[in-house]
Amino acid sequence: MILVKNIFQSLLILFLGLYFLETAAIGVENSLELHSGTVKLIRDGKSRIIKKAGETYNLMANDRIQTGNKTQITLYLKNRDNTVKLFSNSFFKLDDLAVEENSVALLTGKGNFKIKPLPQNSTTENAEAKNSKNGKANNLAATLGSKLKGKLAKRGKSKLRGKKKRFNIRTVSALLGVRGTEFVVATTGDSTNLLGLSGEVTLASPEIPDYEIPVLANEVSNVREGLGPSVPVTVSPEERDKIAKGDGKESFQQVQFGKSESVGSIQSRIKNNDETSNFEEENNNEGGVMDQLDRLNELENTLANAQSAIDAAKSKTLILNLTFTNRD
Repeated sequence: MILVKNIFQSLLILFLGLYFLETAAIGVENSLELHSGTVKLIRDGKSRIIKKAGETYNLMANDRIQTGNKTQITLYLKNRDNTVKLFSNSFFKLDDLAVEENSVALLTGKGNFKIKPLPQNSTTENAEAKNSKNGKANNLAATLGSKLKGKLAKRGKSKLRGKKKRFNIRTVSALLGVRGTEFVVATTGDSTNLLGLSGEVTLASPEIPDYEIPVLANEVSNVREGLGPSVPVTVSPEERDKIAKGDGKESFQQVQFGKSESVGSIQSRIKNNDETSNFEEENNNEGGVMDQLDRLNELENTLANAQSAIDAAKSKTLILNLTFTNRD
């Protein structure tokens, strides 16, 4: 009886140890830390008010987070690989916390994001680059010849777009794709403002998600309803610090954004410019691939004419030789 009791106690201790170990691991993977103010954590339709500064709380996919006035919190995602600082009056949602990719939504408020970049020699990235490069080059490879084919492949690789993003953010008015960078986002219902701090982040309108622009360090851009992303504009170090340290959406108030093009105008331009015409236009500044093709055709014609002239000369020589032989 004593032996059975001891075995039961040992199993119970083991079970509790494994449970707390698993809970701790989950907490390390994705968690929330309150620095000041209050925050509401909404999960499965139930709300929890958090007020104790310094405490850390576990996060799960589909959790929704709402911050109060004078509030600052930090979200630690993927074992602290990615961090998000949220400020007052923000509403944030964790859409997906997959191993390879995080998807979140900032529906209102301001967030400072720091996303760990992918390894430089990622197998997936290299495969995507190879497929994209081949897709651009194959159609003209046979015509352009081996040297021109090599140049085309090199240009195709340098213009790759749409690589897999490590971190995706959606707002009501914008879509952001991140492969590894630091940046600041502030959003309201009809506009989203973006400041790049390092690396590169892409910005697009949900109305034309395939039309995205890259925003680099110390550049700002925004998206408003009915408009595409504005032309990125460089800001001063003072403006950069003010935006990064600001407590809310108003931190972008003094920023002069670049020009924006209407969604309808962008859609019309994309529709009227097929892939071939775009390809020709992109290459005009370097002499043009089609110009090189024309010169290649001219060269082939010249060689053909030269060969014909050589053959004609051989025929004349042969006729003369035969004539002289008959006279003898």
